[in-house]
Amino acid sequence: MKFQISNFKFQKLTAAWAIPALFLFTVFCGCSKKSVPTKPTNVENSRMRIVSMAPNLTEILFGLGLDEEIAGVTKYSTYPPQAQEKTCVGTFWQPDVEAVLALGPTLMVNLWFDQQAALVSRMERIGCETLTLRIENIDQLYQAIVEIGKAVNKQPQAQLMVERLQGKQSEIIARYAGREKPKVLWVIQRYPFRVAGRDTFVNELIEMAGGVNAIGPTLTQYPPINTEEVIGSLPDVIIEPVMDAEQFEEQKKSAEEFYHRYAIVPAVRNGKIHIIDGDLVSRLGPRLDEAAELVAGCLWQE
Repeated sequence: MKFQISNFKFQKLTAAWAIPALFLFTVFCGCSKKSVPTKPTNVENSRMRIVSMAPNLTEILFGLGLDEEIAGVTKYSTYPPQAQEKTCVGTFWQPDVEAVLALGPTLMVNLWFDQQAALVSRMERIGCETLTLRIENIDQLYQAIVEIGKAVNKQPQAQLMVERLQGKQSEIIARYAGREKPKVLWVIQRYPFRVAGRDTFVNELIEMAGGVNAIGPTLTQYPPINTEEVIGSLPDVIIEPVMDAEQFEEQKKSAEEFYHRYAIVPAVRNGKIHIIDGDLVSRLGPRLDEAAELVAGCLWQE
C-alpha cells in the first residue's frame, strides 16, 4: 500500500494547534466591531503599533505590508518567518495582558470570542483602538481582509489580496468543474476518530478543489465517527492534516498501520491517503490559494 505524502515545507507548530484548538480557530471572522479611542495612546512616535491576537490575523497584516507596524503577535504565529521575531503576547486562548500593555499599541486586531473579550474591554478603556473579527467561512475571510485594510489605511492592498484569492478560487473551481467528484474524508484526529463535517471551512476547501465531503449532515462541525461510519462513507481520498511539525514524520510512518483496519475503503485500497501540513490548510488567511492547490493536488494528483 502506497501513501501519498505532501512535500510542502512544514512550519514549526506545537500541539496546542491540535484538537480542540483547530475546531474553533478555523471558524472565526465576518462580523466586526471597531472601537473609537477615548484618549491618545501613550507612544513615543506617530507610527501605528499593531498587536495581532491570532496567527491568521498576523498573516493578513504581514500580507498587507505592515512588517514595521506590527509590534506583537500571539504564540504559534509562524508565518511569515519574520512573525516569529515579533514580541509574543501569549496565545489567542490565553493572552498576556501585561505584554500587550507594555507594547503601547495603537491598534489591537483580535478574534471574537470570550477569551479575548476582557482584553478588548481593557484596551478600549486606555484608548487603544480595537478591531474585532470573526472568521467562519471564505466569504467572511474576504470581508475581514477588507475591514483590516480600512483600519490600517491599506485599502488598495487589501482589495488586491481579496481579488487574488477570489481569482484563484474561481480558477480552481472552473478547473475541476464537470468532473466526477471524489468523496473526501478529512481526518481531524485518530483517537477518537474525528472528522470535518459539512458546516465547516474545510468543507468549502474540499468543494473548491472539486471534491465532496464523504460525511453527510452532522449535529456538530467536527463529529467523532466509528469504524462502521468510516467504512460506510466509502471515501475515495483521505486527507489528514498534522498541526505539529514534530509529529509529522511519525504520522506518516504510522499511517499504513492505522488505516489498514479500513482496508475495504477505496481510499485505503488505492493508496490515496495524504498526510499534509495542517499549518497551511487549517488557517483561514491569505494563503487560502496555496491551501486549495494543496488539497486539489491530493484529490487529482495532477
